[in-house]
Order: sequence, then C-alpha cells, then structure tokens
Amino acid sequence: MSGAGGNAAEDGQVNLPVGVSVAIGEIAIMVAVSVLVKLVSADIDTVTVLLFRYLLCLPLLVATAIWQRGGEALSVTAPKTLAIRIVTGLISLACFYAALDLMALSLVTVLFQTLTLFVTFLAPLLLGERVGWRRWSAVIVGFGGTMLLLNPSAAGWTMAGLLFGLGSPFFGAMMMISLRKLGRRDSPATTAVWHNGCGALIFAGIVVVTGARLPSTGTDLAILVAVGVLSSFQQFGLALSHKLVPASILAPLHYLSIPMGIAAGIWLFGEVLTAEIIVGSAIIIASSIFILRRERQIRAAAGS
Repeated sequence: MSGAGGNAAEDGQVNLPVGVSVAIGEIAIMVAVSVLVKLVSADIDTVTVLLFRYLLCLPLLVATAIWQRGGEALSVTAPKTLAIRIVTGLISLACFYAALDLMALSLVTVLFQTLTLFVTFLAPLLLGERVGWRRWSAVIVGFGGTMLLLNPSAAGWTMAGLLFGLGSPFFGAMMMISLRKLGRRDSPATTAVWHNGCGALIFAGIVVVTGARLPSTGTDLAILVAVGVLSSFQQFGLALSHKLVPASILAPLHYLSIPMGIAAGIWLFGEVLTAEIIVGSAIIIASSIFILRRERQIRAAAGS
C-alpha cells in the first residue's frame, strides 16, 4: 500500500504487542473494505467505487503530509519511482475491485496472496536477481496450489474474474519490484498523497467519459464513503505496524486475510468452503512463507 513507511522497528523502536495488534486491525479493515466493495458492486460500477476510494482517502493523507513536512508536503526526489508505483498500484487495486465484482470474496482473497510468488518469479527477469532452486521450487509448488483453485465448473467462477484476480497480485508484485530496484527515497506520506490524488483524478475522468453509474441511494453512498475512509485508516495501520514490528514478523501475519476473507464470504455472501480452497490456500501460504524465510536467511548470510 502507498501508506507504508520504512521499517523503523529495525532501529530499536520495537513494540511487539502494539505493532501486532495494529497489523491485525489493519488486516481486518482490509477485509472489511473488500466486503463493502463486493456489497456495492452490483449497483455501482467499479470505476465509481475506485473514485470514491481514492478521493475520500485524501483528506487524512493530505493533513498528515502537511503536518509531517509542512511546505514540502508534495516534494519528491524520485519522480520515476513515484510514477511506476502509482501506475502499478492503481492497476493492481483496480483489478482487485473488478475481481470482487465477478468472483467469490474467498477466492479473490486467496489469489491475492500469490503476490509473493509473482515477486520471486519476476525478480530475475526485471532485476537480474539470482533465485536458487529452493525458491524456484516453492514458486512452482505455490502456483500448483493456485491451479487447484481454478475450477471452471464451480459457481461464481469466470475467466474475466480470474484474469483480474491474478492481475492484482501481478501488478502488485511489479510495484514492489520497482521499489526494490529504485529504492525508497521519498516520504511515505507524500507518496500516499500523490498516489491517491492521481487515482482520484484518473478515475474521475473515467467516470465522466464512460458515464459510469453513481450512487443513487443513501445506502450506496454511505458504503462508498466508508470504503474511502476505512482505506485511509488501513494505510495508516500498515505504516504504523511497520514502525513498531520487524517486517519479517509482519509478513506471515498478512495471511490471516485468507481465513478472514473465507469466513466473511461464507457468512455474508453464502459462499461454500471447498476442499480445493482449503488445500490450495494451504499450499500458497506454505510456499510464500518458505520464500520469505529463505530470503531472510540469504540477507542474513550476506550481511554476516
């Protein structure tokens, strides 16, 4: 997310109980936003949902950027990094929201967790990084778990939904790789303002040009407002958790979104928990955690 900051936990500011609690709360908000997007998707076009999401994130983000940086709230030192992050981030979230409109919440949530697999797969191609046979094996096994989820005969399965569902982690991985390549040189608050501001402008233009449906009831409007406001708090939660807890501890926690998403799908949308989802999710989680642990071991060995 654009609101994530640097990992200050590595500088001795660790507060594990608070940081983990914030991280779990941030994950719960992320799932809640997904639920709201799916609830409103039958009545409101995806581009309209994205417009409200980005637009209503801005007030809190702008206030924070001004409070932290004053007159330099919009000043950036790495515009190329920022442009790549904005483009890939916007596409990733647009794909995620479109997938929620077309497929089961549980399946979309699981598919997004293939992001780690895509990062490992793309890193040698885009960064020239060396990936050993252990991580390649984990990628293959992880995508094998993804294949278990792809059941065209299952209710709610669509090819377009699948493309969007995999497009979201793919472009999310592209965003992470661009940051790894170009580095983190700009303020997270400033980056968040630019990212959400550009998103609001772009999707406002798309809504005007396409004549996309706008909210026609108070309920729909309230849901869209909640999507935007909650998303801003989710970004702050992500940034705060990274300041309090090492990233190596936070990374596995984000797989809690899978059981949360599955539970929400069953409870609110009548989705069915199948053996394919259980086994496929377990394989994806295990493969991703193995990759994260292996990367941490490699970094530790390189630094010793």
